[in-house]
Amino acid sequence: MREIEVKAKIRDKKKLFEKAAVLGIAFREPIVQDDITYETAMPKDDPSWNIFRIRRQNDATILTMKYKASSNSRDNYERESKIEDANEIAHMLERLGYAHGVPIKKTRQIAKYNQLEICIDEVDGLGIFIEVEQLTNDDVDGDEIQKNLWNFLMQFGVVDEDRVYKGYDTLMHELLDAKNSSKQQFH
Repeated sequence: MREIEVKAKIRDKKKLFEKAAVLGIAFREPIVQDDITYETAMPKDDPSWNIFRIRRQNDATILTMKYKASSNSRDNYERESKIEDANEIAHMLERLGYAHGVPIKKTRQIAKYNQLEICIDEVDGLGIFIEVEQLTNDDVDGDEIQKNLWNFLMQFGVVDEDRVYKGYDTLMHELLDAKNSSKQQFH
């Protein structure tokens, strides 16, 4: 199964919720997702690249593996499974050569609309985002799906300059690198 999505930074959350209500979209109560990524040193453009995530959410712990479905950003295959012992899985991933990546903690509100999942994410350190995703079969035209998702997202007042092509893991790496760089300048 492919997960194709588009993402944008939110400027006005209240206005976004108002526009969603007009479309009959109601978001569920917020949930907290506490993630740790496990990453390979392999470049993301390598066809063998993948990333793992261990997510704690409510009373569940979920292992996710993502890997590229196409050269487009935000077009991935995704596999998930509930796990019993996150520490054991972490040790296994490290044994396979995956390094502990970045923590990503967010408060997420989810809504369903037709075949789409819409998420409002308040990501610690990064800000507020909206993601619209569609799960598809492997043989779809990812470019066309992303175009349709973006057109849908624009109904919420999102503009092109707010579009985000990177995952939260990449954004968090950039944030942490910038913080470390500024610390080094002052020492």
